[in-house]
Amino acid sequence: MNPANAQSGAHVTLHRHVFSSDFANELRTGLLIFDANGIAVDCNKAALELLAASRTELVGHNSTAMPLKSIREDGSVLPLNEHASARALSTGQPCYGIIMGIDNSGRSRRWLSVDGYPVIEDGRIQGAIVIFDDVSAMWKQRHALRLLNEVNQIVMLATDEIDPLQHLCEALVKYGPYALAWVGFASSQARGRIDIAFSSGTTDYLREGMASWSKTDNTGHGPVGTALRTGTIQVVNDLDTDQISESWRARARQFDLGSCTAIPFTVAGQVAVLGVYDQHAYTFDETTVQGLESIMRETEFGLAHRQSTNRLAKALDGTLAALGQMIETRDPYTAGHQFHVGTLGAALAAALAIEYGLDPAMVELIRQSGEVHDIGKIAVPSEILTKPGRLSRLEYEMVKRHPQIGYDILSKASLPWPIAEVALQHHERMDGSGYPNGLKGNDIVLPARIVAVADVVEAMTQHRPYREGLGLDRALAEVAAGAGTLFDPDIVACCQSVFDRGFAFAPEPTVELTRVTTE
Repeated sequence: MNPANAQSGAHVTLHRHVFSSDFANELRTGLLIFDANGIAVDCNKAALELLAASRTELVGHNSTAMPLKSIREDGSVLPLNEHASARALSTGQPCYGIIMGIDNSGRSRRWLSVDGYPVIEDGRIQGAIVIFDDVSAMWKQRHALRLLNEVNQIVMLATDEIDPLQHLCEALVKYGPYALAWVGFASSQARGRIDIAFSSGTTDYLREGMASWSKTDNTGHGPVGTALRTGTIQVVNDLDTDQISESWRARARQFDLGSCTAIPFTVAGQVAVLGVYDQHAYTFDETTVQGLESIMRETEFGLAHRQSTNRLAKALDGTLAALGQMIETRDPYTAGHQFHVGTLGAALAAALAIEYGLDPAMVELIRQSGEVHDIGKIAVPSEILTKPGRLSRLEYEMVKRHPQIGYDILSKASLPWPIAEVALQHHERMDGSGYPNGLKGNDIVLPARIVAVADVVEAMTQHRPYREGLGLDRALAEVAAGAGTLFDPDIVACCQSVFDRGFAFAPEPTVELTRVTTE
């Protein structure tokens, strides 16, 4: 290689630090040589190819004056002082692994890993050598994996099959970083129309009626409409020139959008399409589109799984309701009691679980446990359940079998933990005086300790045919008196707190009941 100014002493000095020209031009690694003022004085053949530039466009210019748009990973412009050449010249120290994107007209963005080395002679910085490699494929794969991870987190934490799509759009804009992402559905109101459901980014670009999937309407022949109608991915890598985008060209220019892709998918039985837009033309090359398609297929799978999970959860609620109603078919007292404990007591148990700080999934399981914790009474003879007056000791012992019977029933139904365990342990007490196994303290599972308190408070505050409700104050005093001996003191404190903050039972139904007591 020959420097632009062969007579310059600084240039000659720099060339002593560079390999012979034949060797340098055979390298696949790009080389750029800068003088002490940050002006490029030479380059090798690989530099021209990697930067898609001519020698005259590079030599004689500093980094920002070259016809290249250098960007950070977040899409913002890379300032001159962050370029490898400037950092090496200003600090006199090497810098390694600077990741920068290069935008060139008519081609996709290229990602480079750049190192800069100062050239020092006689204690003075004479210039800098910059070397760089194309890491586009690796960067795009890593980027796609990061996006996929973010989307997986969104789907895993979702409680609805549809709402995660808004978070998906936001993730694509935040981590893409793409200019715009939106999801449209085939309208159920107007044939051929695409309804905009979720969006993030340059959302002012969007307007109702701008896209359809109609084969006879011009708005149906754009990338989004075509993707939804045909079920195939569409890519427009230059919105300013591509014929398919002609109807939206002026609007794309207005919002500085350069390229887009549209990916069809199905969610909750509905046909939908994801539109992703970038400010730069030629963004959506094969690797990038494959990454986005993988994200959407994972999203489809995850949302379908969420839909199945929700259906199973509803089926579980139905199963528990059916189990609760089994008692109602045998005995009017138990029917009323099951309504109260299964509905009112379960609601209080859930409130206590929330106050205790348990996560939403466990709160729901505790609510469900409260619905059926007395299911074992189905095996207690109806003569005992309906007997007026006090029970004999033997009869009471038969009633005390219901926790174990309930556990045996529920444990065979493959229900989630702790539903069966709550049925078994809800009459256990902290000092070991409970039944059926005389468990103490933390040997009683937390959900059972919660339901135990809710059970007592519900029973005391609600009206019975043989007595009026004893009142909330008396019920709270009862569990407070048993805190630490009969009941978990932390749960008792939570119970006081939820009522202090306004918790109230729903009105009870009118049911004719028969008293059941023990000696």
